[in-house]
Amino acid sequence: MRTFLTLLIMALLLPLGGAEAQTTFKRCFSAKEIEVEQLVRHGIFMREAAKNCEKTTPGVGKSWSEFDSKFAAKLKSQTDRRTKIFQREFKDRELQVRTYYDGRLVTYHRNESVTAAYCENIERMLGDLTKKGWGAFAKQAKLVQNEVQLDIKQCP
Repeated sequence: MRTFLTLLIMALLLPLGGAEAQTTFKRCFSAKEIEVEQLVRHGIFMREAAKNCEKTTPGVGKSWSEFDSKFAAKLKSQTDRRTKIFQREFKDRELQVRTYYDGRLVTYHRNESVTAAYCENIERMLGDLTKKGWGAFAKQAKLVQNEVQLDIKQCP
């Protein structure tokens, strides 16, 4: 009976905690792996924000597309590295965990009601990327995607 109750309680609690509660980290991410996750999430964020702001700030979608095209190989490299990290950490659930993180980000930014200030900020960020390239993108990723450090345990 105790086993049944334990399983029942665990089954009821799993959905409440998101991917972290459903998946146990066997290891931690290195500082470089945290950076990879930040870069990938920042790319997702910028894509969705630029699409969303295109309605009120024409040209931001094009700015993102140009950056995306120019740095496609680097973006793909980070995405591939991220896939390997998640496969190592989550084994048979890596797609579910990645989808959780990506879906949370996409859902929020696709449905966020945009304001002039929000889109001006996105336009400014994209202007910085256009002028300064990948280095600016990496710098932004550390600031904008700092919740990665809350989501994923970093190795000491």
